[in-house]
Amino acid sequence: MRSLLVLPLVPLLLLAVPPARADWTPLSVKALGALCHATDATKHAQCLGYVSGIYDLQFAPRLPAGVCPPANLDAELLAEVVTAYLDTHEDGPAAEAIGQSVVRLFPCGPAAPKKP
Repeated sequence: MRSLLVLPLVPLLLLAVPPARADWTPLSVKALGALCHATDATKHAQCLGYVSGIYDLQFAPRLPAGVCPPANLDAELLAEVVTAYLDTHEDGPAAEAIGQSVVRLFPCGPAAPKKP
């Protein structure tokens, strides 16, 4: 019976949600590179968090076929690999660059980096 009383309020709740910001833009390769190269601990932590978060969103819980990151991959190593990729590529969306760096630098099979 209570659910019947709440149903008429649902349209009002939808009106209370603020609209998405029109001026929001995704983080760029240059901006992420600046964070990752920063000596300031807070900025470097922002780099690690952003790179790790995008990696988790794109590659967890299951890696796509052909992607084989090393067993010792952690946030620092991932950020180093991504930063090296960022340094050699044009500006654009940072999230796309993170995905491309993982796909290109951690291939499976004969193109995979040799283990020491």
